[in-house]
Amino acid sequence: MVVALLLLLLALPGQAHAYVDPSAGSLLLQLILGGLAGLMVALRLSWKRLTGLFGRGRTPGPAEERDQGR
Repeated sequence: MVVALLLLLLALPGQAHAYVDPSAGSLLLQLILGGLAGLMVALRLSWKRLTGLFGRGRTPGPAEERDQGR
């Protein structure tokens, strides 16, 4: 196990001289905001399904009750 750890440490680079341009930051921000928006939509859709399943949805008003009788 010690030998495997030493080989792993030798395989890792000491320093990485990498360049990250400004567009990478905007791409990361766009990914985060898009993921949050998608999560909010998914939660909203599942919340409506759960409340509809348990009957905690909106109760129909008098005009809607009248339309359902047709």
